[in-house]
Amino acid sequence: MSSCPQSSIIYDEVRGEYICTETGEVLEERMVDVGPEWRFFEIANETSRVRGSEPVTSKVHDYGLSTVIDNHSYEGKKLNELNKSSRVHSREKRLVKALQLMNSIINRLSLPNSDLVKNDAGLIVNRLYRKGIIKKKNMRAIIAAVVITTLKNYSIPIDTREILNLCQVTQREVWKALLKIHRDSGEKIRVGVIDPLSYVRQYSCILKVSPEAESLAMKLVATAKNSGITSGKGPQGIAAAALYIASILMNEKQTQQNISEKLNVTEVTLRNRYRDLVNELDIIVEL
Repeated sequence: MSSCPQSSIIYDEVRGEYICTETGEVLEERMVDVGPEWRFFEIANETSRVRGSEPVTSKVHDYGLSTVIDNHSYEGKKLNELNKSSRVHSREKRLVKALQLMNSIINRLSLPNSDLVKNDAGLIVNRLYRKGIIKKKNMRAIIAAVVITTLKNYSIPIDTREILNLCQVTQREVWKALLKIHRDSGEKIRVGVIDPLSYVRQYSCILKVSPEAESLAMKLVATAKNSGITSGKGPQGIAAAALYIASILMNEKQTQQNISEKLNVTEVTLRNRYRDLVNELDIIVEL
């Protein structure tokens, strides 16, 4: 029994030993660390530790828990081929294709935080597959619906038509896919509402308006939100109309046709949202 006081006992994580700092005695050795497999890559900075393996992810069907085998040797190549063939079960091939399509679509959108979007979308795809919702004939529509929903939940401004083109589906097919998800699977997928302010920032770059006009447009949108004008109206139309008004007030006039073509917002929608903002906010615009 050691007489070393408790306050003088330290644990050496490298050697797995309990040591008395007063006498130098090793009290216990070869201790098994049952905690997370943290690794240090910089001795001087222990706060830069990382996990010893990749985190679990929903982007792939096996959650990233597969084994990577070195294929430089003949035996390695054989083992790698065997590993790949056994990695995907025959009944999971459709799930693999669905996740590959989802990852491909998100990659081509060049999104911020794409890994987070992939992970959340992958969770939904996995749940839908387990419930038998994803079929060969509706796979593209289901993936389009999942990607659009996930992006809205992250408040990432998107052009829905771009996703429809990438998935080669129509708006009607996506709506039918959403109805099928809610009706047949019982999944209540939360659909967020994108803030029009997010579109103002994006559209300002496309239209190349001045920072003053962008700031004024954001103030108009913020005031409209507080007044309840934006409720039930598309954020793209609100943002486009606010920038149209701001450009006129700042003497940077842009035509409705130019805004409509560059922002993919119809002139009818632009005029309607323009009237809503001007009338409700009592803005005097001299055209």
